[in-house]
Amino acid sequence: MNNSVSVLSYMSIDGVLRDSDELVLFISRTGTIILINNRGSKILGSPTDEIIGKNWFEDFISDSCREHVFDEFRSNLNDSETLVFNQDYMVLCSGETEKQVSLNNRIVKDEDDIVMCILVSGHVIDESGETPNGLIKNNEIYRSVVEDSNDAIIVHKDGIIVFVNDTGKRITGYLEDEFYGSNVLDFISTDYKPIVLKNMTDRMAGKDSPSLYDIEILRKDGAIIPVEISVSTIHYEGEQAQMAVLRDLSNRHSLEEQLRQVQKMDAIGQLAGGVAHDFNNILQVINGYTELAQGSLEKDNPVQEMLRQVSQAGERANSLVRQLLTFSRNQQIVTRILDLNEVITEHITMLQRVIGEDIVLEFLPSSEAIYINGDQDMIGQLLLNIFLNARDAMPEGGRILLKTKRVFLDREFCKTNSTEQGYYAMLSISDTGCGMDKGTLSRIFEPFFSTKGIAAGTGLGLSTVYGIVTQHDGMIIAKSKPDNGSIFRIYLPVVKKDAIIEELLPEHEIIVETSKTIVITEDDENVRNLVSDILSEAGHEVITATNGEEAVILVSDSPDSVDLVVLDVIMPVLGGYEAADRIREIRPDIPLIFCSGYKKGQNQKDIDRHLEGSRFLSKPYSMAQLLNAINELFAERK
Repeated sequence: MNNSVSVLSYMSIDGVLRDSDELVLFISRTGTIILINNRGSKILGSPTDEIIGKNWFEDFISDSCREHVFDEFRSNLNDSETLVFNQDYMVLCSGETEKQVSLNNRIVKDEDDIVMCILVSGHVIDESGETPNGLIKNNEIYRSVVEDSNDAIIVHKDGIIVFVNDTGKRITGYLEDEFYGSNVLDFISTDYKPIVLKNMTDRMAGKDSPSLYDIEILRKDGAIIPVEISVSTIHYEGEQAQMAVLRDLSNRHSLEEQLRQVQKMDAIGQLAGGVAHDFNNILQVINGYTELAQGSLEKDNPVQEMLRQVSQAGERANSLVRQLLTFSRNQQIVTRILDLNEVITEHITMLQRVIGEDIVLEFLPSSEAIYINGDQDMIGQLLLNIFLNARDAMPEGGRILLKTKRVFLDREFCKTNSTEQGYYAMLSISDTGCGMDKGTLSRIFEPFFSTKGIAAGTGLGLSTVYGIVTQHDGMIIAKSKPDNGSIFRIYLPVVKKDAIIEELLPEHEIIVETSKTIVITEDDENVRNLVSDILSEAGHEVITATNGEEAVILVSDSPDSVDLVVLDVIMPVLGGYEAADRIREIRPDIPLIFCSGYKKGQNQKDIDRHLEGSRFLSKPYSMAQLLNAINELFAERK
């Protein structure tokens, strides 16, 4: 695209160029003339095609003032705070004749704040110094240009507004008549009025004051809009005035806040995942030895009840770890194609029992089936946690409205919400509870954050919801105000009904196998000893290794005597997947069992590479799960 087309496309003022009685031209930063109107050609006394391409300063400004004019022009151009400035000087017309002109220079920038060109517009001053239509016409051109700006532009004299462009009216909601004659401070939020007043007073008094800073302005409906304000001194209708250019920062602030929230949640998630991984190893030992102890005692032994209590406590701790892993997106997820309306319908009865009879539950499903690729148990957990939160917000009863809808998230929505454009299943859950203030709302998805007191829960409910939604490649938006209830909108990608479904593996009975030689590879000594005890008690011969490198050496030393290798995924020196690669170079057909406190799909490529002849166990696993996995692998080899 050439310069002329670019300028016209950006400024949308081709009509101004044709019809204006003033000299109007566009020049580059260095003075090259890009466009000039017919009136300008007549004033300069040369055809348009002969003027375009020449240098404004070198070819059309009198020698007597050229250097001064260009220095002043360059100084204003390099000042990022200056958008408009005026100059009066002599121009050369028809090659020889000099005429005095009064010109207004408007710096035109793109959305990245890069100077595109300079709009020069003005008139010739006659010998008497009269300018019959000058300022009026100049103001008309100025208005035509600024109305197309994406920024709000307000001009005021001593604080009284004399001009506002269409963008200013649009973003504030005020009418033109409500601006004119009003004090500019009437549109500034209370917190920023002192700052604006001081800067405005200092500027009018000729003192140093910032020309670019952030403030908040008021919409007519009372909403507060964050803006970046750029202030400059201009001549307006023959008098000095102040021009404020305001750029709406709402979208930018929203994206910045989302980025901060994502970074914070990711950091907490990594911490939670790491803690959960270590805790899983501890639980593996507690639960495993409890299971062994229960199996070694008679059923009527009084110690059995004590061990049962330990086992129950271990299960509760395991549930807590699963919530941490869900939040940190490290919980194993098994997805299949689900009709979201059917999943919700299946849970309605249970949810009504949970919230109690004093809360009315209403479900308005979409008119069409909406299919998602989801984990049914996790979706149920998501619903439960949000409903529990809503119940606690309505101690005296209320109403919960649950709605589903198939929606299309367009580019504008995705731009401000950091998601991909496309079709989504929207799940909306609203309540009539006490609501939340802005500070509470900003922290509701943080793990262990709770407003209910220490004894009322773990504070993991909504953080678990956040983790589930994220694991399903979705997005959750919460809105709330004190005494106005809360609403959660969850967006999950929709899929076609005939998409590939990953089914759960069937359960198997424990089958007693003949003795096998099994290598246990685990860096945690307690877990290593536990697994060794379990397998030894089951009749297997056990060899232990503390890391993947030791396991590789054991297999390479006696490749035909090792029947199976159990590998922890995360280990020092050499991890489980890397060790598996080396082991299968020696024994391609050897069965493998991978164990980890993280989810199966954390590194799906590694899982897929070793899928044949292997199993994956999530810690903490039971003795039955371990023995079943071993028996399944040996059964496949028969």
